[in-house]
Amino acid sequence: MNFNIDQTNAESVLDILKKNKFTYSAEIIPPRNGTDFKEVFSSIATLTEGGFDFLSVTHGAGGSLRGGTMPIAFQAQNAYKMTSIAHLTCRGQSKEELENSLIDHHYFGIHNILALRGDPPDGINEKFVKAEGGFEYAHELVDLIAQKNRGEYIKRKGYDDENEFRRGMETRFCIGVAAYPEDPDGNDIEYLRIKKEKGAQFCITQIVLNNDLFFSFFEKVYTLWGNYFPVLPGIRIPTSWKQLSRMHEKFGISVDADLYADMEKNKDSKEAMREVGMSWAREFIEELKIGGVPGVHIFVMGDPDTAVSVRHNQV
Repeated sequence: MNFNIDQTNAESVLDILKKNKFTYSAEIIPPRNGTDFKEVFSSIATLTEGGFDFLSVTHGAGGSLRGGTMPIAFQAQNAYKMTSIAHLTCRGQSKEELENSLIDHHYFGIHNILALRGDPPDGINEKFVKAEGGFEYAHELVDLIAQKNRGEYIKRKGYDDENEFRRGMETRFCIGVAAYPEDPDGNDIEYLRIKKEKGAQFCITQIVLNNDLFFSFFEKVYTLWGNYFPVLPGIRIPTSWKQLSRMHEKFGISVDADLYADMEKNKDSKEAMREVGMSWAREFIEELKIGGVPGVHIFVMGDPDTAVSVRHNQV
């Protein structure tokens, strides 16, 4: 049997960041379970043709019942030659199950992982509850992935010797994590430091819609680690007043005052609101380039055409 997976485009995100002065990447969401998957692959095709450098595939946030993270990442790499980051969360899995999942990713050539704690299911738990035998914090998952890169595997009681780990193949996962410039407890840098010490190599922020707030966070990270720990701001291009209001009111995301005022002023015109959002995104991206930020990560949310238009400064 010839087990042949084309990994020619399965680059490390770090390698992509090193060889490009500024990168454009995108985050896509698997379709709701039971929904035709053609749309998500159409989005991948649009982003590939639009010149995006890599993408990330989310993992059922908030109990949203969206499977398919790994297959979509695999298909993006093999059919579309688009390097992919697979999101992996601690939620609902023991450390043994997480190790098994990492091996699945390794076998299928998915070597970029975004290690997350995961959100509690909407309407069920207000706080995260760790699985039996699982992890409570993202840095524990980061540590587990780093162990695989060192060839360290969980030992099986009654089968393996008394060493702390069982030795095996060394994987080559590139480990990304989330960053939270608006952490309400003010622990944004401390939590990131712990994850970095455990093996994280880059971070993608939660959605930021406030330029000053992001650059304040970026300056803190750069002062500590310079270019050795890339920070990619995550943005969502606002195209409607309802969308912007929800991000601000439900998720507590700070919105640039001028953007908020311009969107509110034009909230009766879909076309005007879309242009306001796209104009803000273009200006912010230019600021990122001038400020030495290595790239931007756009939360596509089913609208790849707007992301591509911003990427190429088109209407």
